[in-house]
Amino acid sequence: MPPTSEALFNALPIGAYLLAPTADATVLAVNDAFLTNSTLRREEMVGRSLFDIFPHNPNDLEDTGVEALRRSLMQVIETGKQTALALQRFPLWISAHGGTKRYEERYWRAVNTPIFDAEGAMTSILHTTEDVTAAHRDQQALLRSEARYRSLFEAINEGFCVIEMVYDKQGIPVDYRFLQVNPAFEAQTGLVDATGRTIREIVPAHEGHWFATYGAVARTGIARHFQDEAVALGRWYDVHAFRPDPSSPDEVAVLFSDITRQRTAERRLLESERSARAAARDAMAATRRLDAVLEAAPIAIVVSDRLGAIERVNRSFVQLWGENYPLPQDISDFRLWQARWADHSEKHGQALGTDEWTTARVLQGEAIARDILSIVSFDDPPNHRTVLSNGARIEDENGEVVGAVVAQLDITDRVRAEEELRLADKRKDEFLAMLSHELRNPLAPIAAAAELMRASPNDEQRVSKSSGIIARQVKHITGLIDDLLDVSRVTQGLVKLNTEMVDVNRIAADAIEQVRPLIDQRRHRLSFTTPAGAALVRADSKRLTQVLVNVINNAAKYTPEGGDISVSIAIDGPHVRVTITDNGIGMTPEIAARAFELFSQAERSSDRSQGGLGIGLALVRSLVTLHGGTVQAYSAGPHQGSTFVICLDHVEMLAMQTDAENNEQHDADHGHLQLRVLIVDDNVDAGETLSMLLEAMGNEVRVARNAQSGLETYDRWLPDVCLLDIGLPDIDGYRLAGMLRARVHSPETLLIAVTGYGLQQDKEKSLAAGFDHHFVKPLDIDKLVSVLGAVSSRRR
Repeated sequence: MPPTSEALFNALPIGAYLLAPTADATVLAVNDAFLTNSTLRREEMVGRSLFDIFPHNPNDLEDTGVEALRRSLMQVIETGKQTALALQRFPLWISAHGGTKRYEERYWRAVNTPIFDAEGAMTSILHTTEDVTAAHRDQQALLRSEARYRSLFEAINEGFCVIEMVYDKQGIPVDYRFLQVNPAFEAQTGLVDATGRTIREIVPAHEGHWFATYGAVARTGIARHFQDEAVALGRWYDVHAFRPDPSSPDEVAVLFSDITRQRTAERRLLESERSARAAARDAMAATRRLDAVLEAAPIAIVVSDRLGAIERVNRSFVQLWGENYPLPQDISDFRLWQARWADHSEKHGQALGTDEWTTARVLQGEAIARDILSIVSFDDPPNHRTVLSNGARIEDENGEVVGAVVAQLDITDRVRAEEELRLADKRKDEFLAMLSHELRNPLAPIAAAAELMRASPNDEQRVSKSSGIIARQVKHITGLIDDLLDVSRVTQGLVKLNTEMVDVNRIAADAIEQVRPLIDQRRHRLSFTTPAGAALVRADSKRLTQVLVNVINNAAKYTPEGGDISVSIAIDGPHVRVTITDNGIGMTPEIAARAFELFSQAERSSDRSQGGLGIGLALVRSLVTLHGGTVQAYSAGPHQGSTFVICLDHVEMLAMQTDAENNEQHDADHGHLQLRVLIVDDNVDAGETLSMLLEAMGNEVRVARNAQSGLETYDRWLPDVCLLDIGLPDIDGYRLAGMLRARVHSPETLLIAVTGYGLQQDKEKSLAAGFDHHFVKPLDIDKLVSVLGAVSSRRR
């Protein structure tokens, strides 16, 4: 290397070295920046194989850096083109204190550039590296921080929302729009589906002082903490308002809690205090007012004397304990009352002793006692309730304890709701575990099949069988994802039904045909009963078929081999009823009641022997409800079979007119005019497999690994069709589509987007960028063939 070039090489701010263009990648030269980063000496590197200097760590299962670098260098040698490694985990074997060496986890960006001499022969490979370990770790820390924020956002009991202020032409705040709300928002406000809507749309009578307050926070950036009443909502709130992001001055974050009960209690307390002051002037009037307060209070109140004898109770106390409660004359008489600790302490579930009751402890000297108890009332039959019991002593003017007052709040519903939330959270965790299990299962046969194809590429029988395995497992994974997306779309109201007049008899027959392979495989006996005439309903035939397939498939899975399944359709007055019955494993009453909940399947099949995610019945209920119908599940108990009944509105017609179906038939061999197809995809395997498939159909195919190469190929070759991956390393597929559309011959070229994202906004973005079609991975080959056939027809 000339002295000037060597000086420039050593002055590069990023690590670099020259490699021989051979398989062992001998180091020819290394610059100072790389030596600094790696703690190596130049004499330790020059003349040695790169893979001897940085060997694979056999103790690190995630150390794939050596193989990734070797593939990249071989690609440069084979193609003569530059390659890049966007982010590579490549631990280094570095020198540590005391002369020892150790592996240190590092993340790099690297570029391999071929160097040619004047005759065009490759003389070396310039390998430049950039240590991005710190940036990668910062990004991971940011992701963890965002996850913690999201968990906190979802978990807090207080309401939380982010709003955007709306101003009139004079800049006066007149409304605000909800940008984001947490799960507790609805419970705290009573407002449903608020995101994206303004408060004026939801509550037209909402008071203007709220807009002024939040507008001041947005304008000044000064946080506010206040309590105020929302008259239109009928609630009081304790509010913390602040501007979450200085770069978004119109946004205000609001953390709030409903303090209506507290304000009501405070108001009642003030009234009680006023009554007490009036009692000093008129004892009799004060007594009557106190009696009224006690009787009106929604909390059970009991007043006892210094020995524990009950002197007074209010109406709520009688409603809580029953009218036949015994009157204790002292603390020892509480042995007739039944209660257990319900505070989840070490005493939880133990019966209270006579000296542990709230009244007894207050009389023994505790200033304030607060207990959570599970009580048994004196009703016939007795009621079991959970109460929050608060007690305080009554003192005379000398500070002597002369009695106790205890207030008990019935929190049974609250405790039950909390338990239901815990159960729901448990079912969610079990569902996530099942999801992981179900998505991992197909990967084993896919990996094994791929390895068989790699080991025996010329064995047509083995390749064909392996291809079938991969196709089936990919179809299985796609089905799981489709089920999840279907549930999400339905629950979010994103599914639009294409309703028409359909015959449920035909829909049921189609559904049975789809489930027939499983029924035959498990040797079930199936009976199908229909009415004499058509059972007409207004429905989306595709979605209704999906409903029946899920229920019949469910019956087939949970019925032991050789079982009986019946599907019957009946017209019951204004309704069409579809009844699916099996003699399978059945359900307990608890499971039957929750059969259509999203996370209930884990308990029903905890061994996962039947597979699936347990969301089929949840999707069934959502789709049936969307059709205006109902679905119910019945079972006499475990091992006594199950029955599902779907009820839809019946439509009566004097005559039926059937539209002729126009089905476009494609040639069986996909034969069409040969097309020139350009594939631009940085995934080598994806590009090659798609190329082989299209070539097998008679097309001429070329593959580019990046956008720049794709542009060059397009200009030289002028293809008929371009399949462009969106996530390209140099220029994304959207920009590439725009650049291709700017070419003179572009109107004659069909552009197809290929991506893993399939939401509506993704499709709209593709069309706006200039694409003609939007395909979601894995590709629907039949649909692709149809599109290419249409292009071929136009060419002819």
